[in-house]
Amino acid sequence: MSLLPRLLMKEWKGTELDYIDGGEPEDDFTRELDKAVQSARKNEKWRLDYMTLQMHYQEKFEQGLEQGDRKRALSAAENMIKIGGLSLENIAFCSGLPLEEVRKLQEEISEF
Repeated sequence: MSLLPRLLMKEWKGTELDYIDGGEPEDDFTRELDKAVQSARKNEKWRLDYMTLQMHYQEKFEQGLEQGDRKRALSAAENMIKIGGLSLENIAFCSGLPLEEVRKLQEEISEF
């Protein structure tokens, strides 16, 4: 049986956990695992694929943060418009949205 199915089915013991935590391989299984890890580290295609995947994940994470910030800004501006008492310029300043976008948002809200 190859290493991956054995990894998934294995009941983990202290030696494996010690190895995963940075310790030295102490039994046949962890030595085999260490060989596979060393082989993967030397494989340039795998390293490039891994780095590319990590960069993709980072981009998606940053996009998610930006989308969340935008939703919060829109929600804050909408609430300030509904409450009233603030100029559109102040709402734009407080929310971080461009003034023109706040104007459009006010028009959309007043249509309802």
